[in-house]
Amino acid sequence: MKTLKRLMLPLLLVAAIPVVMAADSDIQNHPGFVDFTVLTAIAATEPNVEISLKAPLLNMVTNLIRAQDDEAANFISKLLRVTVNVFESSAIDVDEIADSMNSIAEDLDSQGWERVVRVRENRDHVDVYFRLSEDADIIHGIAIMVAEPGDTVLVNIVGDISTEDISALGRRFDIDELTDIDVH
Repeated sequence: MKTLKRLMLPLLLVAAIPVVMAADSDIQNHPGFVDFTVLTAIAATEPNVEISLKAPLLNMVTNLIRAQDDEAANFISKLLRVTVNVFESSAIDVDEIADSMNSIAEDLDSQGWERVVRVRENRDHVDVYFRLSEDADIIHGIAIMVAEPGDTVLVNIVGDISTEDISALGRRFDIDELTDIDVH
């Protein structure tokens, strides 16, 4: 019986690998997903800050905060993944990163993403995109790319977020710019 128990755990773990890989594959096919691997490869260094919140952890957070803040819990429950990478290094070639960001921005434009912010000032480059549903009632994803000397920031929020969710979040945290958002 002990031998069977010792064999079962590794077998269960191996059996779970395809499920985890399928979930990652599903997220990559979601309209709000952006693949930043080209930019992270150019950075050629580990991020100083790396946040990767996937659906199971986001669901756990939702359950933990629901009693204290139902609006925030409802917002988080609609997220499938939140990824943040911050690279702080003067060794990163900001021009090379900016060129690759421009290439990704062109791809996002051609895929139907809406550019909501674009900054080109000195050597600072900022792009913020929303991926909207066809009727513009749902935001499937948010992509943020920032490159400036010494700092590169990449953010991708994947989910199905309504403008009402964003307004509720703005009210909750007193962010007037989010309270009155209208993406139509």
